[in-house]
Amino acid sequence: MNTQLKIILYLLFVIGIFYYIQTKYEIFDISFTKPIIESKKEVEEQKKISSLEILNSEGKKIVVGLEIANTPILRTQGLSNRKSLGDYQGMLFIFDSTDRYSFWMKDMYIPLDIIYISDSFYIVDILKNVQPCSETCTNFVPKEDFRYVLEVNSNFAEINRVDIGNAVIFDISSVE
Repeated sequence: MNTQLKIILYLLFVIGIFYYIQTKYEIFDISFTKPIIESKKEVEEQKKISSLEILNSEGKKIVVGLEIANTPILRTQGLSNRKSLGDYQGMLFIFDSTDRYSFWMKDMYIPLDIIYISDSFYIVDILKNVQPCSETCTNFVPKEDFRYVLEVNSNFAEINRVDIGNAVIFDISSVE
């Protein structure tokens, strides 16, 4: 065999081993797969809702950049396996109807504030500084029914003076 072919085969072998280790153990903060997009409607919704505003207790507008979780698959994955989240970034979970859905911190690396929002766009409950679970995970269920959930970094609510009863504004026309 000539030298060039040996080098190519060796590189393919090393790349194959790297790919196998990464997909099995997720050692590095990279992924070889694209996020799951279920439909054109979901893509359009993600384009329409890119942020929301919370009118805090002092009357100030707090703008949060969003990722949308509006399908069962995306809601199940949530922010799992995420190592960081920007100070004013979050994930908005959109449910088909108002209810009390449970949340947990399985496969999470970062503590969160979980903000529950009613279908009339008011905050009905806030779970602050929810820590990732190790072996036994607790299900978190709020006091009130809700349709939307905003997950943000821990201490977000305290730092920005976000409280129960604050209004939330986003483009609802895209999530009907």
